[in-house]
Amino acid sequence: VDLYISKKDNGNWSTPSLLSLSDSLAWDGSPTFSADGKTLYFASNRRGGKGGLDLYRANIDNSGRVGRAINLGSVINTPGDEIFPFVSEDGKLYFSSNGHPGLGGLDIFVATRDGNTIEVESLGNTINSISDDFGLIMSDENKGYFASNRAGGKGDDDIYYFVGKGN
Repeated sequence: VDLYISKKDNGNWSTPSLLSLSDSLAWDGSPTFSADGKTLYFASNRRGGKGGLDLYRANIDNSGRVGRAINLGSVINTPGDEIFPFVSEDGKLYFSSNGHPGLGGLDIFVATRDGNTIEVESLGNTINSISDDFGLIMSDENKGYFASNRAGGKGDDDIYYFVGKGN
């Protein structure tokens, strides 16, 4: 899996082009942009990571060029998998992990930065379950959606809506 980009101009999408930071020997996926569009976040199992899938970021310059991939480090990345990043408008990084202590399977976490300190917290059992919980997207500061394969759903992975969050 590689990362491609397509740009919309006058209502038309450009032909997708491979991002230069893609690693053809790795799985690069679940991309998302920061609210200001200046940073790309994604998951990858490329060489030099901390575990299975790690989260990376790459800066985007004013002309739209994407810089090199930078691993988000061992506070966020574990020997397990970190995947499905989402950055809220207030700069919080939400992601799913099976490497941080949680309730089971993939759980959803939030990373916040205070100066040079990054703190990772589980969204707790108000969002997470013993099953896989992943792909959180905030529609505003207090509402959003996520996917889960928890018991009681309509299929394998279902989409859930929430109001209020664990933090």
